[in-house]
Amino acid sequence: MTAYTIGAVPGAVPRPFEAPPSAEWSSAIPAAPPVAEDVLRQQAAALLQHVYRWLEATAPVAPQVLGVVPMLVTAVQLYEAREYPACLNQVQAATGVLQQARWTFPALPPL
Repeated sequence: MTAYTIGAVPGAVPRPFEAPPSAEWSSAIPAAPPVAEDVLRQQAAALLQHVYRWLEATAPVAPQVLGVVPMLVTAVQLYEAREYPACLNQVQAATGVLQQARWTFPALPPL
């Protein structure tokens, strides 16, 4: 009795799996789909602009809020490097610091 595997040719020597010549293989995690990346980009840009405008309005009366500027500079650098999830995390961390400042100084405008 002869055993055959599906798709095997009788008498053929089994070969290890070979990718087609046009296939590209990578062990890296694939990039976000373009639509998802664009959504993250827009969210990061909107949040950066919102925090910038808030600081612009608030800093003249409460200069201590400018302590988050280095965090926001890092966020802008991440944005420019197209690292949108990291940018969002950085801006949210800065927003958390600003929220704590609002609790300390209730006269500050809503963020």
